[in-house]
Amino acid sequence: MSAEYDSHTKKRVLPPWMKLCETATKEGQDESQFKKSRETRIQEAAGSFDKILNDSLREMHFSGSLIYSHHKSDCNLLCEELNTTLTDVDGPSFVGFDMEWPVSYRPGRQEKTAVLQLCTSADKCYIFHLSCIGGIPPVLGQLLSSPRVRKVGVGIQSDFWKLERDYGLSVAPILKSCVVDLSLYANQVLGSKETWSLDGLVKHLFQRKINKNPIVRKSDWSEFPLTDIQKSYAATDAYVSYLIYEKLNKLDGNSGKSNKD
Repeated sequence: MSAEYDSHTKKRVLPPWMKLCETATKEGQDESQFKKSRETRIQEAAGSFDKILNDSLREMHFSGSLIYSHHKSDCNLLCEELNTTLTDVDGPSFVGFDMEWPVSYRPGRQEKTAVLQLCTSADKCYIFHLSCIGGIPPVLGQLLSSPRVRKVGVGIQSDFWKLERDYGLSVAPILKSCVVDLSLYANQVLGSKETWSLDGLVKHLFQRKINKNPIVRKSDWSEFPLTDIQKSYAATDAYVSYLIYEKLNKLDGNSGKSNKD
């Protein structure tokens, strides 16, 4: 880091965010004002450190095979294949899970889930465009309900309750048997008490970051076709969920077939 110097005194001048140890108050500034000012400087410094750290991290993104389904017929074929391959294994398998929907700017209203993503391996991700398919076909519902295929993600219980509200999927038995919230599982494995976000887990476990571009996140996910940028964004969220679960299993001493508790 290059130092800055005062042109008159030739002394080194620290940037504002590093000036955390000043003890003198300005003339007329009472103790409570000074305390508040110091707390503000500490908060600003913490924000600056976070930004420096975030800027130094490499971005993690999905670069494998992406299958985009937007017709009921191809959705049925893909899910039949997945139901066979994912359940025809010794013990339960798992998939990274996430979903997207358009942002509603009307108070109290939330748009229907438009996109559902499943990452079945580190190099394969499926994107189901539900708003084009017309809902959740029975064969996709069967895959989501299968106790032999664990769905893993951050805040995943809320996502499944939304699927019930949006499309009538019965989720109570799913939540009991085949859903893993990565935030809760991370606390169990790491011995922490954090409220983890997906990006937070990526930073903690992999020293990487993910693209949470608000323009993409708030885009119209119901519109057909999805852009390549939208597909990449959606696939990456399911992909990192898959990797996080895989990493936590290794830390937990399991073989990748963890229990959900």
